Amino acid sequence: MKVSLEKQGINIVQLGLELEPEKALKAYEMACRQLSHKVDIPGFRRGKAPRTILEKRLGVDYIKQEALEHLVPELLGKVIVDENLDVITEPEIDECKFELGSPLKLHAKIEVRPAVELGQYQGVEVSVPQAVVPEDALERALESVAATKSTLAEVANRKIGMGDTVILDFECSVDGKPVEGGKAEGFLLEMKEGYFLDGFCEQLVDKEPGNTCDVKASFPAEYRNKELSGQEATFKVEIRGLRERRVPDVNDELAKAIGAESLDELKTMLTARLDEEVRQENEARLQRAVVDKVINNATVEIPDTMVDREQTLLMNSMRQMIEKNGGTWEEFQADPYYEKITAEKREESRQRVRTSLVLGAIVRAEQMTVNAEEMSPYLADLAARYNVPVERVMTREDVRRQVMEELLTHKVVEYLVSQAAATLVEDKATEHCEHDNATEHANA
Repeated sequence: MKVSLEKQGINIVQLGLELEPEKALKAYEMACRQLSHKVDIPGFRRGKAPRTILEKRLGVDYIKQEALEHLVPELLGKVIVDENLDVITEPEIDECKFELGSPLKLHAKIEVRPAVELGQYQGVEVSVPQAVVPEDALERALESVAATKSTLAEVANRKIGMGDTVILDFECSVDGKPVEGGKAEGFLLEMKEGYFLDGFCEQLVDKEPGNTCDVKASFPAEYRNKELSGQEATFKVEIRGLRERRVPDVNDELAKAIGAESLDELKTMLTARLDEEVRQENEARLQRAVVDKVINNATVEIPDTMVDREQTLLMNSMRQMIEKNGGTWEEFQADPYYEKITAEKREESRQRVRTSLVLGAIVRAEQMTVNAEEMSPYLADLAARYNVPVERVMTREDVRRQVMEELLTHKVVEYLVSQAAATLVEDKATEHCEHDNATEHANA
């Protein structure tokens, strides 16, 4: 077999292959034998029909195609192994000539992993601003817990204020014409600045249940319904009720309501959670800083094809999220921010590809591997999450490959951090903020 390889661009290899006539014929005859066992031909038992009869029945071209289905992957696989090609996509067949009695000629385009020139990746030095638990964090955590147990209580004989929840009936019109779908009954609206439409809630302040009024507000310029975007609308509003959010006191009773023995125990639980969140944040900061430094030390050309595929994945994920939330992809594409978001995703894709290539090069340089014992807990967790048998997950090659890649990423990041001279330093921004707050209180 004759093989020629020609590199084109950053990571494309043009493959030329020529297989001897007798070997190509042997593959053809093998296909004949296999097909003879699958096809019913009158007058012959399966597997006994002569080649000439089979050719008349199926056609030579059909048999050649069947032979190529087995032969081409085998030939390409051999070239990839023999030439040590680090292939990242399925080879793309440009041309294949197969005539009986002549050499089989094949031309294919193969995309390989770009070369990465690693810089220093062991012992890199980084200093990272340290995250700390804010002084009022416990107080805010307790307030948050209390808010989860809050209730809406009906109130009467008082005016509406910000923070209340009102029950409304309304009809919306633009230029005196009713808006399709612009009518609601029993609509619950929390009175907060900017909620619903800008300026809407503010016009209800000091009104009372039982009142009717007109509220004027404009739809946002980027509103999903382009006919309404930027238009001023009039809402004929009837205020049917008023609800007041009542938050329980922070005490032992609240603590017991969420499973703690006492308020002191609740504070201990929340403090431990806050400390753990800060520990995880500092660990993540160190990891990001080390990985960024290692990536910046490396040199690699990023092929547009790899960026294209990554961007497609990101955009498809965004599309699924939009459609899951009731939007349409066409509306999103018509949004004025679409081009900006697309450009941002393009840059994100480029960075993700660069990170993947550099970390992958380190994995190979350090000969890192993942064994079955390491993968087993992750596969079991996936099976439990999707409520399927573990055996079904373990036999999925695509799932195993994904888990292996994730584990290798964790392993290489942990390795880089363990080798780095990474330190946490006082966050000057936080220090200035605390100093400014202290000055304000002193001046007050």
